[in-house]
Amino acid sequence: MAQSESRYINILTDYGFKRVFGDEEVMRAFLTDLLQPKSPISKITFLDKELDGLSQYERGVVYDLFCTMENGDEFIVEMQNRSQPHFADRILYYLSRSFSSQVERGDKEWDFSLKPVYCICFLNFHLNGFTPCKQRTVQLKVEETEEVFSDKLKVFTLELPDYRSMREEDCKTQIDYWLYNIANLETMTTNIPFQQQQPVFEKVGNIAELVRMTPDELKLYNISIDTYRTNLSIMRNERAEGLAEGMEKGRAEGLAEGMAKGMAKGMAKGMAEGMAKGVAEGMAKGMEKERAKAESEKLDIARQLLGTGMPSSQVALIMKLPLDTVNALHK
Repeated sequence: MAQSESRYINILTDYGFKRVFGDEEVMRAFLTDLLQPKSPISKITFLDKELDGLSQYERGVVYDLFCTMENGDEFIVEMQNRSQPHFADRILYYLSRSFSSQVERGDKEWDFSLKPVYCICFLNFHLNGFTPCKQRTVQLKVEETEEVFSDKLKVFTLELPDYRSMREEDCKTQIDYWLYNIANLETMTTNIPFQQQQPVFEKVGNIAELVRMTPDELKLYNISIDTYRTNLSIMRNERAEGLAEGMEKGRAEGLAEGMAKGMAKGMAKGMAEGMAKGVAEGMAKGMEKERAKAESEKLDIARQLLGTGMPSSQVALIMKLPLDTVNALHK
């Protein structure tokens, strides 16, 4: 359930993110601050977030938000709370599907002209394999000369974790103001800061204030925040498992090496293996208990989503559960 002492919703949840950034004025102000276009953005149109596969054998995609400006430029906007394998590949697939959807099947007059597509990713984690960077811009460049090969494909990654420990006075740019408010909104008890620098934050506060939500909206938000907390629990378990595995391996290797120097090789090996096995078994039991708890929470939230009338396929996608498992919850 949503915390009663909170004044605002958590924008990091699926419902909270779409409620705030699904507002045309808010999205227009954010894109203006991010892109700093030469001419004002006068209109944003939200498009269908689902793109079907190009054939019955191709997988479709579901974006968090998908919109276009009056000049035809398209924007895929995503909130990611969990680090995922092949993240870069997935973003490239999203971009390619958006490009391919611009072309009507059977259009023999098409001259390969494309409208720009930008993917904006809010990340509630540091991107694995890269130096931590609050704002990262990716585009196609010529390696030898650094010339831009095409400006029609661009990816923005906006990392949120550092903004939780940042002070308001340390925020210097328009994007700093946005990311600070997104990362900390749920814990704020006063008016959202930086309204002088960006007046639309007053509207963000009105949209995100819990007391302004209807009972049905609160119900959807509570389901969303339960899903968010389950994902955080799973992420913590994954980190703990990785740490435990590393500690287990390091402890076993260290014990074996240290004892081998002062004892007979056979004794060192036996004691190291015995101690490592005991540590591993203890950690495994604890990890298994946490894993079972997180899985039970996922199933409970899946049942709630099904109870709202959401299709099984959508529940399976959101909760990252096999479709057969979700279908079995109906029984």
